[in-house]
Amino acid sequence: MSFGQRLKELRKKRKITQAELAKVLGVDNTTISKWESNTYEPEMTAIKEIADFFNVSADYLLGRTNVPSQFETEAAHRTDDPMDDLPQQAREDIEKFKEFIRQKYGIE
Repeated sequence: MSFGQRLKELRKKRKITQAELAKVLGVDNTTISKWESNTYEPEMTAIKEIADFFNVSADYLLGRTNVPSQFETEAAHRTDDPMDDLPQQAREDIEKFKEFIRQKYGIE
């Protein structure tokens, strides 16, 4: 699907006119029409604004994916050490195994 088709589809789903979208984006009505007919391509700043307005990714607008939403990645950090639950002998065995691997592959 082309950028213009995606834009038109998103606009219609939101039930807004080209004039309303143009006002939000600070462009002329004819600009929206040209984008939707693929006569004209928006600049990167406009693509970002459109993506933000419709809450979709730029890749979706550009037809690089069919998944509209952006996924945010959050890092999860453990504050505990999973080794704490292991018996002492198991920890020693793990350390021996790590040393074996280092020697086997010449890792210092």
